[in-house]
Amino acid sequence: MFFYKSRKAAIELSIGTIVIIVLAMTMLILGLVLVRTIFVTSTESVNNLDEKIKNEISALFTDTGDDVLIKLGADKTAKIKPDTDSFGIAIGARTLDGSPTNRERLKYKLTLEEANGKNCMSKLGQKSMANLFTTSLSKQLSFDSFQGANAFARVQLVIPKGTAVCTQKVFVDVTDTKDNSIVGGNFFIIEVIKSGFF
Repeated sequence: MFFYKSRKAAIELSIGTIVIIVLAMTMLILGLVLVRTIFVTSTESVNNLDEKIKNEISALFTDTGDDVLIKLGADKTAKIKPDTDSFGIAIGARTLDGSPTNRERLKYKLTLEEANGKNCMSKLGQKSMANLFTTSLSKQLSFDSFQGANAFARVQLVIPKGTAVCTQKVFVDVTDTKDNSIVGGNFFIIEVIKSGFF
Protein backbone atom coordinates (compact mmCIF):
# COMPACT_ATOMS: atom_id res chain seq x y z
CA MET A 1 0.00 0.00 0.00
CA PHE A 2 2.83 2.38 0.93
CA PHE A 3 4.66 1.50 -2.31
CA TYR A 4 1.52 2.21 -4.35
CA LYS A 5 1.02 5.65 -2.69
CA SER A 6 4.65 6.71 -3.25
CA ARG A 7 4.47 5.58 -6.90
CA LYS A 8 1.25 7.54 -7.41
CA ALA A 9 2.83 10.61 -5.78
CA ALA A 10 5.89 10.29 -8.04
CA ILE A 11 3.71 10.18 -11.15
CA GLU A 12 1.72 13.21 -10.00
CA LEU A 13 4.97 15.04 -9.23
CA SER A 14 6.41 14.27 -12.68
CA ILE A 15 3.19 15.36 -14.44
CA GLY A 16 3.22 18.59 -12.41
CA THR A 17 6.85 19.17 -13.38
CA ILE A 18 6.08 18.63 -17.07
CA VAL A 19 3.17 21.09 -16.91
CA ILE A 20 5.41 23.71 -15.25
CA ILE A 21 8.13 23.20 -17.88
CA VAL A 22 5.60 23.53 -20.73
CA LEU A 23 4.17 26.72 -19.20
CA ALA A 24 7.67 28.14 -18.65
CA MET A 25 8.65 27.41 -22.27
CA THR A 26 5.45 29.02 -23.51
CA MET A 27 6.14 32.17 -21.47
CA LEU A 28 9.73 32.25 -22.73
CA ILE A 29 8.64 32.00 -26.36
CA LEU A 30 5.98 34.70 -25.88
CA GLY A 31 8.60 36.93 -24.23
CA LEU A 32 11.02 36.43 -27.13
CA VAL A 33 8.28 37.22 -29.65
CA LEU A 34 7.43 40.40 -27.72
CA VAL A 35 11.08 41.52 -27.60
CA ARG A 36 11.45 40.79 -31.33
CA THR A 37 8.30 42.79 -32.09
CA ILE A 38 9.62 45.74 -30.08
CA PHE A 39 12.95 45.67 -31.93
CA VAL A 40 11.32 45.29 -35.34
CA THR A 41 8.94 48.20 -34.80
CA SER A 42 11.68 50.44 -33.43
CA THR A 43 13.81 49.85 -36.52
CA GLU A 44 11.00 50.07 -39.04
CA SER A 45 12.26 51.14 -42.44
CA VAL A 46 10.11 53.11 -44.87
CA ASN A 47 10.33 51.38 -48.25
CA ASN A 48 8.29 53.91 -50.18
CA LEU A 49 6.22 57.02 -49.60
CA ASP A 50 2.77 55.52 -49.98
CA GLU A 51 -0.51 57.17 -49.01
CA LYS A 52 -0.43 55.60 -45.54
CA ILE A 53 2.94 57.20 -44.71
CA LYS A 54 1.86 60.55 -46.16
CA ASN A 55 -1.37 60.48 -44.13
CA GLU A 56 0.54 59.63 -40.94
CA ILE A 57 2.95 62.54 -41.49
CA SER A 58 0.06 64.90 -42.34
CA ALA A 59 -1.70 63.85 -39.11
CA LEU A 60 1.52 64.52 -37.16
CA PHE A 61 1.62 68.07 -38.56
CA THR A 62 -1.79 68.65 -37.00
CA ASP A 63 -0.98 66.89 -33.71
CA THR A 64 2.45 68.42 -33.06
CA GLY A 65 2.20 71.80 -34.79
CA ASP A 66 5.73 71.29 -36.19
CA ASP A 67 6.57 72.31 -39.75
CA VAL A 68 9.38 69.74 -40.23
CA LEU A 69 8.77 66.14 -39.14
CA ILE A 70 10.72 62.90 -38.98
CA LYS A 71 8.62 59.72 -38.86
CA LEU A 72 10.61 57.75 -36.30
CA GLY A 73 8.67 57.92 -33.06
CA ALA A 74 9.31 59.96 -29.93
CA ASP A 75 13.03 59.18 -29.63
CA LYS A 76 13.71 59.99 -33.32
CA THR A 77 16.17 57.09 -33.48
CA ALA A 78 16.62 54.68 -36.40
CA LYS A 79 18.22 51.47 -35.11
CA ILE A 80 19.93 49.77 -38.04
CA LYS A 81 21.92 46.55 -38.18
CA PRO A 82 25.04 46.28 -40.32
CA ASP A 83 24.53 44.52 -43.67
CA THR A 84 21.33 46.49 -44.37
CA ASP A 85 21.02 47.23 -48.09
CA SER A 86 18.30 49.85 -47.96
CA PHE A 87 16.90 51.63 -44.92
CA GLY A 88 14.47 54.50 -45.43
CA ILE A 89 13.48 57.33 -43.10
CA ALA A 90 10.42 59.40 -44.00
CA ILE A 91 10.58 63.16 -43.52
CA GLY A 92 7.95 65.79 -44.17
CA ALA A 93 7.65 69.55 -44.30
CA ARG A 94 4.89 72.05 -44.93
CA THR A 95 4.76 75.63 -46.11
CA LEU A 96 4.51 78.21 -43.34
CA ASP A 97 1.54 80.02 -44.87
CA GLY A 98 -0.33 76.83 -45.79
CA SER A 99 -0.23 77.61 -49.50
CA PRO A 100 0.27 74.75 -51.97
CA THR A 101 3.82 73.67 -52.70
CA ASN A 102 5.49 71.93 -55.61
CA ARG A 103 8.55 69.73 -55.98
CA GLU A 104 10.91 72.70 -56.25
CA ARG A 105 9.48 75.12 -53.70
CA LEU A 106 10.51 73.41 -50.45
CA LYS A 107 14.09 72.15 -50.20
CA TYR A 108 15.74 70.14 -47.45
CA LYS A 109 19.36 69.69 -46.44
CA LEU A 110 20.89 66.89 -44.35
CA THR A 111 23.90 67.77 -42.20
CA LEU A 112 25.86 65.44 -39.93
CA GLU A 113 26.76 66.45 -36.39
CA GLU A 114 30.48 67.16 -36.14
CA ALA A 115 32.83 64.55 -34.64
CA ASN A 116 32.64 64.72 -30.85
CA GLY A 117 34.80 61.77 -29.82
CA LYS A 118 31.98 59.27 -29.41
CA ASN A 119 29.70 59.49 -32.46
CA CYS A 120 29.90 57.65 -35.81
CA MET A 121 31.72 60.60 -37.38
CA SER A 122 34.52 60.08 -34.84
CA LYS A 123 34.64 56.28 -35.24
CA LEU A 124 34.19 55.99 -39.01
CA GLY A 125 35.49 59.29 -40.32
CA GLN A 126 33.64 61.84 -42.44
CA LYS A 127 34.00 60.05 -45.78
CA SER A 128 32.90 56.63 -44.49
CA MET A 129 29.99 58.21 -42.63
CA ALA A 130 28.86 60.08 -45.74
CA ASN A 131 29.06 56.82 -47.74
CA LEU A 132 26.33 55.34 -45.52
CA PHE A 133 23.86 57.77 -47.12
CA THR A 134 22.42 57.16 -50.56
CA THR A 135 20.68 60.53 -50.17
CA SER A 136 23.14 63.39 -50.69
CA LEU A 137 24.40 65.31 -47.67
CA SER A 138 25.09 69.03 -47.17
CA LYS A 139 23.21 70.23 -50.26
CA GLN A 140 19.70 71.48 -50.99
CA LEU A 141 17.46 68.63 -52.19
CA SER A 142 13.96 68.55 -53.62
CA PHE A 143 11.30 66.56 -51.85
CA ASP A 144 10.19 63.33 -53.52
CA SER A 145 6.47 64.12 -53.56
CA PHE A 146 4.03 66.80 -52.47
CA GLN A 147 0.35 67.14 -51.62
CA GLY A 148 -1.20 70.53 -50.96
CA ALA A 149 1.05 72.41 -48.53
CA ASN A 150 2.91 69.24 -47.51
CA ALA A 151 6.07 67.78 -49.05
CA PHE A 152 7.53 64.32 -48.38
CA ALA A 153 10.91 62.66 -48.88
CA ARG A 154 12.63 59.37 -48.10
CA VAL A 155 16.16 59.56 -46.74
CA GLN A 156 17.92 56.36 -47.74
CA LEU A 157 20.89 54.67 -46.03
CA VAL A 158 23.00 51.61 -46.74
CA ILE A 159 24.87 50.14 -43.76
CA PRO A 160 27.54 47.68 -44.96
CA LYS A 161 28.58 44.57 -43.09
CA GLY A 162 31.28 45.27 -40.52
CA THR A 163 30.18 48.84 -39.74
CA ALA A 164 31.16 49.74 -36.17
CA VAL A 165 28.47 50.12 -33.51
CA CYS A 166 27.89 53.86 -33.06
CA THR A 167 25.32 56.68 -33.07
CA GLN A 168 25.13 59.79 -35.23
CA LYS A 169 22.84 62.81 -35.08
CA VAL A 170 21.63 64.09 -38.47
CA PHE A 171 20.12 67.57 -38.82
CA VAL A 172 17.32 68.28 -41.32
CA ASP A 173 16.85 71.93 -42.35
CA VAL A 174 14.07 73.03 -44.68
CA THR A 175 13.86 76.29 -46.65
CA ASP A 176 11.13 77.81 -48.79
CA THR A 177 12.65 78.95 -52.10
CA LYS A 178 9.66 81.20 -52.81
CA ASP A 179 11.02 83.86 -50.44
CA ASN A 180 14.22 82.12 -49.18
CA SER A 181 12.72 81.80 -45.69
CA ILE A 182 13.60 79.07 -43.23
CA VAL A 183 10.65 76.72 -42.68
CA GLY A 184 12.29 74.94 -39.75
CA GLY A 185 14.73 72.31 -38.65
CA ASN A 186 14.63 68.96 -36.96
CA PHE A 187 16.94 66.00 -36.40
CA PHE A 188 17.09 62.24 -36.20
CA ILE A 189 19.64 59.81 -34.81
CA ILE A 190 21.12 56.82 -36.59
CA GLU A 191 22.12 54.04 -34.23
CA VAL A 192 24.14 51.23 -35.78
CA ILE A 193 23.44 48.27 -33.53
CA LYS A 194 25.04 44.84 -33.16
CA SER A 195 23.78 42.05 -35.34
CA GLY A 196 22.10 39.88 -32.74
CA PHE A 197 19.77 36.94 -32.34
CA PHE A 198 16.88 38.79 -33.98
